[in-house]
Amino acid sequence: MNAEKLRSNLIKGSPARLVPVVADSKKEERATSVVLAAFTVVPDFAHAVLSDAGAPIGKRSTIQSFTEVSFKGDNPKSRPDGLIIVTTGKKMWSALVESKVGQSELNVDQVEEYINIAKAQGVDAVITVSNQFAALATHHPVKVSKQKIRSTGLFHFSWLSILSKALLLIESKVVDDVEQAYILNELVRFLRHDYSGVTRGLRMSPGWKSTCLEVHQGAPLKKSGNEVSEAVASWHQLQKYLAIQLSVALGKPVKTSLPRRHVKDPASRLHDDIHDLTAKHALSAEIEIPNTAGRVVLTGDFLRKTLDLSIRLDAPGDTKRQTASINWLARQLKGCNTDNLVLKASWPKRIPTTLMPVAELLEEGGGRLIPPNIKDMPSSFELVRIIDLGAKFKSVKAFVEIAEDELVKFYGDVCQNLTRWVAKPPRVKSSSGTASDDQSQSDEQRLISTLIGEKQDRGGLQPADERSLSTSVSTFLNW
Repeated sequence: MNAEKLRSNLIKGSPARLVPVVADSKKEERATSVVLAAFTVVPDFAHAVLSDAGAPIGKRSTIQSFTEVSFKGDNPKSRPDGLIIVTTGKKMWSALVESKVGQSELNVDQVEEYINIAKAQGVDAVITVSNQFAALATHHPVKVSKQKIRSTGLFHFSWLSILSKALLLIESKVVDDVEQAYILNELVRFLRHDYSGVTRGLRMSPGWKSTCLEVHQGAPLKKSGNEVSEAVASWHQLQKYLAIQLSVALGKPVKTSLPRRHVKDPASRLHDDIHDLTAKHALSAEIEIPNTAGRVVLTGDFLRKTLDLSIRLDAPGDTKRQTASINWLARQLKGCNTDNLVLKASWPKRIPTTLMPVAELLEEGGGRLIPPNIKDMPSSFELVRIIDLGAKFKSVKAFVEIAEDELVKFYGDVCQNLTRWVAKPPRVKSSSGTASDDQSQSDEQRLISTLIGEKQDRGGLQPADERSLSTSVSTFLNW
């Protein structure tokens, strides 16, 4: 169906307005109208959001948005909150929009009804917006029959994720048009206001608290229990919420890292995490931050009532001494906040992992990390901070607040100071087949030769002094 025919099928619908004239009680209509209107006048913003829903927005695209729409042949009482039409040449992409604000949640019957309308009208997708969170736009907080979405896309955005997209565009100064930049800033101001109905916070579900109590009382967790499923769903929403908040704090896009299987099948993600919770009484998540040395891992341990944050780095592959490998990391941690920070060193073969508080490592060196009578080099390092939450672990509000604060703090204290090891580039070979670098001498040999020459120029050098100097230079270079 082309754009003209779709518009001709509209029996009700008004162009989305930046300043909608609606009753004070109609917060959903107001928020939807403001965001959809911003799409039409700020193409970069529309692309940043709608590309995740498959919208092909290019430089020559035209975007039209309508609110409170109904179509010929459909129940007039069924009125999706919005309609988006993207036209590029002769090609068209369209989506119905349903939104909720405040504590209102999406209803499966309503979502499926709008999918049916989309199919009947030749609309490509249904987009829902609420204060609920989903890891990806393709993961929906409402469980809809797969048969319903075989030919019609179903996508979900939280209001906070839309706000974060706008903030990132402002931070990166991508929008250089003065009027568009002004509109984007006004949109952010509106969405940040309590009056908009956009809830910036998150609370864990009642099932989270119930599951915590069952674990602490020693009761077995049932995989089929509603409380366990709710707890895992809350954990998934928390991951997305934390990624968004860290994105805003850093001005860079942060995302949850999921295995390919979980990206394609949200149900398998829920199933696997329910298994982890019932079997291990713990849940984990990985967060991917641009240009960071590794992924940040969060683990909520229900038994210990702790939140663990960690980051893993591969050990250098070019060091010949165990202390040099450990000191490579220790140098990066100087000046960091080492509170509750532990370094774990992993070793090859079946050598047990060793650990040491980072504060002690920086004070006395990493000798205690090296297993006795072992010549192997460490394979990787993991920095871990453990936050003991006690009774606050089961709090539906405090757990979220602490997790958000500690994640930002862990990144600032540790992660932003780390650089992953990168192998040195290979050297050009000389005609004799050896690396040509100042008559085939290594950096260490050249430095020793230079120092010995200077000593001899100042009055000679004894063999014992030469050996001592060589040892000192080797120690310095391997530090």
